[in-house]
Amino acid sequence: MPTRDEVYIIVRETVINSITGYIRNRQNVVPNFQILDLIIPTERRIRSVVGGMETSLGTTLWEPLAKAIAQLNGFEVVNSNLLAPSNMPAILQNTVQMLIEGRNNRNPQYNAQHCHDRIREACQNFLIYPINDFMPPPRGFGVDIWLKKDNINYFFDTKTVQANVGGYARCFSQILNWYAYFYSRYPDQHSLSKIVFPYNPYGQVDFWSRTIGGGWPLEPNNEGWVENDFWDFCSGLDNTFSIIYDVFLDISRTGDLEEIIQHIFYGHNQQN
Repeated sequence: MPTRDEVYIIVRETVINSITGYIRNRQNVVPNFQILDLIIPTERRIRSVVGGMETSLGTTLWEPLAKAIAQLNGFEVVNSNLLAPSNMPAILQNTVQMLIEGRNNRNPQYNAQHCHDRIREACQNFLIYPINDFMPPPRGFGVDIWLKKDNINYFFDTKTVQANVGGYARCFSQILNWYAYFYSRYPDQHSLSKIVFPYNPYGQVDFWSRTIGGGWPLEPNNEGWVENDFWDFCSGLDNTFSIIYDVFLDISRTGDLEEIIQHIFYGHNQQN
């Protein structure tokens, strides 16, 4: 298990590298013209950059940060795609659909553990008759973070903390399909899948009580993790998000990103 100082150092390094890398990749991007460019060009440019950064936080920041912290805590980071069967067997496809319908009908039997177990059970036949052809998953069903420890494979995808209508239904479908992909190829192994909301925008108020529809049909805690549910799992420490929070404050105070931010936003260094 890492110390808090070790986590602080790796978080600070990862945040600076991630934001710097994103900004550098944006430097030569020419945004499409919008009519507001004629009135507030600087403000429009800032909004474009910040909006793009917010949208890409999952891949540009949260994903590398989680992997870096998890490696400190002895997790293996699997840098491979979770492949899907080229032709999903009917028994597996029907099982996934049945579970989705059962959850949508609010049948209490169709909880997170039941859904996991039914998919794994449906895949046991593939020990005798293995599937040979696999391919990259459909768009929207990939895994952001694949960790492994103590013979358990963990699959995570980080999501925006402000979900849209229908967003949680897609998250639930995503989790079931991850199990289907994994157990169809590795029916004798073990996995656990979660959707991650990397911080709680509601402060001390329970995330699930404030988010749209209470997160349904996603099962809170068992299928969705918020803030320290995830970060403490990765680090093995308590209140890991407070370290991440402090890093952001420190970067703001020291101005370590000020020069490159001034350049991308205003086209010059702060000294000018």
